[in-house]
Amino acid sequence: MHIEINDNTSLRDIQLVFSNFYPFLRIEFYHNPHKIYEASSEKDLIKSNTTVGKIKSTHVSGLLEILPLSRISDVEDEFQKRFGLSVQVLKMEKKGWEQTTGMDDFTLREVNEMGRNSSDDFIIEDYEEGIEEGEAP
Repeated sequence: MHIEINDNTSLRDIQLVFSNFYPFLRIEFYHNPHKIYEASSEKDLIKSNTTVGKIKSTHVSGLLEILPLSRISDVEDEFQKRFGLSVQVLKMEKKGWEQTTGMDDFTLREVNEMGRNSSDDFIIEDYEEGIEEGEAP
């Protein structure tokens, strides 16, 4: 996957490209960077309708290549080093989106699969609850 990033790119545009490739992952942007295995503070969350040029001090345009075998920490570092953007990868869970703080050494492919499996479990639980309540499958 390639993401073109310039001052006019909205954070939402970046999120959409990323989520098209990894539907059980998403990225969020924050005012302050986090260290490996650490969470980002919700108070630092940047609204997705913001353009890249409004939040970064260095105005560098470029193409970011993100591969399925890239580690979570490497993707987050690449956004920071190349574009001055602090990002956190989130994974779909049964109860919503969770930051991947303890998964920085896992690849995008692995964590996306974990999110998919979590989603499948949720669907199966809902289906089984319907059967227990006497609903027809």
